[in-house]
Amino acid sequence: MKNRKQERQTGDYRVVRHSIPSNILFWMKTYWKWEPGVVLLAVLKMILGTLVPLVGIFLPKLVLDLLAGNVTAAVLIRTLALWGILVTALYGVNNGLNGKYFAQNMVRFFLIPELYLKSLRVSYEIPESEWGKKAYHEALEVASGGDWCAGTRSFDGTFEILQNILCFLLYSTVLGVLNPWIILVLTILSLLNVLVIEKGLHFQDQMREREAQHNRHWNYILSAMGNMTAAKDVRIFGMNTWLGGIRDGAIHEMEEDKRAYQRLNNWQHVMNCLIGLVRDVAAYGYLIYSVAAGNIGVSDFVLYFGAVTGFSGFVTGILYQIGGLKAARNATDYFRAYMALPEEVPEEEFTCRLPAAKERRQGPGIVFEDVSFAYKKEDGTPGEKILEHFNLTIAPGEKLALVGANGAGKTTLVKLLCGLYRPDEGRILVDGRSREEMKPAEWYQLLSVVFQEQLSLPITIAENLSLQCREETDEKRAWEALEKAGLSETFERKKLTLDTFMTKTISQRGIELSGGQQQKLMLARALYKDAPMLVLDEPTAALDPIAESEVYESYLEHSRGKTAIFISHRLASTRFSDRIILLEQGRILEEGTHEQLMERQGAYAQMYQVQSSYYEKEHANSF
Repeated sequence: MKNRKQERQTGDYRVVRHSIPSNILFWMKTYWKWEPGVVLLAVLKMILGTLVPLVGIFLPKLVLDLLAGNVTAAVLIRTLALWGILVTALYGVNNGLNGKYFAQNMVRFFLIPELYLKSLRVSYEIPESEWGKKAYHEALEVASGGDWCAGTRSFDGTFEILQNILCFLLYSTVLGVLNPWIILVLTILSLLNVLVIEKGLHFQDQMREREAQHNRHWNYILSAMGNMTAAKDVRIFGMNTWLGGIRDGAIHEMEEDKRAYQRLNNWQHVMNCLIGLVRDVAAYGYLIYSVAAGNIGVSDFVLYFGAVTGFSGFVTGILYQIGGLKAARNATDYFRAYMALPEEVPEEEFTCRLPAAKERRQGPGIVFEDVSFAYKKEDGTPGEKILEHFNLTIAPGEKLALVGANGAGKTTLVKLLCGLYRPDEGRILVDGRSREEMKPAEWYQLLSVVFQEQLSLPITIAENLSLQCREETDEKRAWEALEKAGLSETFERKKLTLDTFMTKTISQRGIELSGGQQQKLMLARALYKDAPMLVLDEPTAALDPIAESEVYESYLEHSRGKTAIFISHRLASTRFSDRIILLEQGRILEEGTHEQLMERQGAYAQMYQVQSSYYEKEHANSF
């Protein structure tokens, strides 16, 4: 069968619709790579699964032939004992091979980390894009969902199809001796079952997006109901009845989905019963006629009776499993498409090596040269330009503050500077070298970035600082970073060590830091890396103005010799910078020191005065 690929364009990337044989080959290679023993056990189980039913239909014929042959009791007992041992051994080994599913589960455990690590090696804009989010979510279905996931269904379905094909050929040989035409009749009637199955699969495809939407709705409601931070608003604003109506609506949506499936199941059951009734009446009627006419004996009748019963099941099983492979194809196609994406960061360069003390360099100069950038829409076309022909020069070792309202382009500038996105036009130079001239790991090595979203992992303090395994963490360097960040005294007072776990997710003895302490830990992490460029992307947004100012002053104190970029929507926190740039809609509206900008009485001064008056009122009201 020729592999015909239907491609559907989604943004700049494509999800190729692979054929079922192509996906079967893909999964066999995948399982062989991670757990070759599972494949060998599946082959053995397939062979035994073929022999067990075959022995089952011949055993009654053997017994009847022995009884009709007037053999001695000893011969009868000896023969039946040998067959009994054979059948027991086949059944025992076949059932024992169910243990392969433990190793099969291990393959699923490998697939999810592989997908996650792939998302870290591709260009950052892919997992952040709408296409990337959808592709990642769909690809996860190959390993999530237990034995019903796409990977397991594809692997098991393949061997069940092969087993049913072997049984079909063996049973066809048995029935062909009786009458070849009966094989044709049974096959045609079994194909009618296929039409019923296909209708069900088509219905499931139509329901997929509708069910997903309803499940997302319900899961959000469940999470919201467990969120106690919303309880105050619910009580004060009397939202009980309204929320109850939303809950009832979500339940009604899911009940409608269940009723639709129940109607389908009822229809399928009725149709399969009717087809089975016609098949059984025709086949068994012919067998009874053959016995009455003297064409076959009683033992042959029992043999053919069992063969007819199993035959239709094998045909239906083949087609049902093919339907299962079709249902699993969507997730498999997305997984293959995602894993085939070109990698920006090769695996061998994935780890960023920390510079030794003698290798540490002074802060570099940075130049944004005629940079234009726009985020892509879901269809892959460029959206509204965030930056257009943007130019900016940052001197080596300069402390620069970027301020402006939300949507001014501050975070976009940081993403471009960090190399997470690439300009649509123009280039960004660090000490005269552009991003294209440097390997990603080399570029990332220049940066210590503290983002607004804090990354605290349920691992030791040492590993949270170095973001490396415990054995590779330099303890002296770690304690120096904690001391500079103002945490060493707190840790010593609480008798915390570098081996203390963060959070209580894994260890009940783990620590939970306050907001200010968490910010100091992020500073310690940046100091531990000791990169020549320090970037702060509004990491203190959740702190009060005084605490934020203290944190920024601490950052400033420990950024001597480095090029530092501070981003904040609170203007008072960045007044200590060498230069302040006020952004508006992706362009530089004003720039200068805090004093210079205040003297001009422009937009910056106006914003500063508005914020200052607000904080003064807030401070007065707190007493």
